[in-house]
Amino acid sequence: MKHMRHIAKEVDDWTRVEAQFSGKYAHQLTEAIRNCQTDEQLKNIIISSILDRYMFFYVSSNRPHKLTRLMLELLDKKDFQFESPSPRNNSLEQSIDHLIKGSGLFPVLWKISQIWGDEVARDFINYLYDKYRADFIPNDDHISWVNKFKNIYLIEGKPWKELNNIDEEKGG
Repeated sequence: MKHMRHIAKEVDDWTRVEAQFSGKYAHQLTEAIRNCQTDEQLKNIIISSILDRYMFFYVSSNRPHKLTRLMLELLDKKDFQFESPSPRNNSLEQSIDHLIKGSGLFPVLWKISQIWGDEVARDFINYLYDKYRADFIPNDDHISWVNKFKNIYLIEGKPWKELNNIDEEKGG
């Protein structure tokens, strides 16, 4: 926005907002951007995509932060919903995927199986569960996440069942 540079030079403080979108949401956003015919439409899509995922509020009063209010004021239309769940809603699936692919749990199970056999690997899983039950204390983020997404998962079902169906379709 070179044409606004003279205004920017007079401002003493800045807030920089960056957002990253992926999956179905990113494809919807790309399609919406492609269909833009004016700069005004593009501005609305960009601001809407940010507000759809990220709004800032004052903790003490739960009022929208000035940054959120300013972005809302920039919009011509206030209907900024895309058809995609919040990325945090996917965090259970992402956590499961991480356990399977990135955490090292499967290699550890394989090593235990190779040394002592499958029954000892199962015993190790039981050890982990017992350790979790004895030592894990959920923090505020864990409790907040469950409060926010529990009903969604109760309706949608267990994500590992869906992951299992996908694996079976791939022949895995």
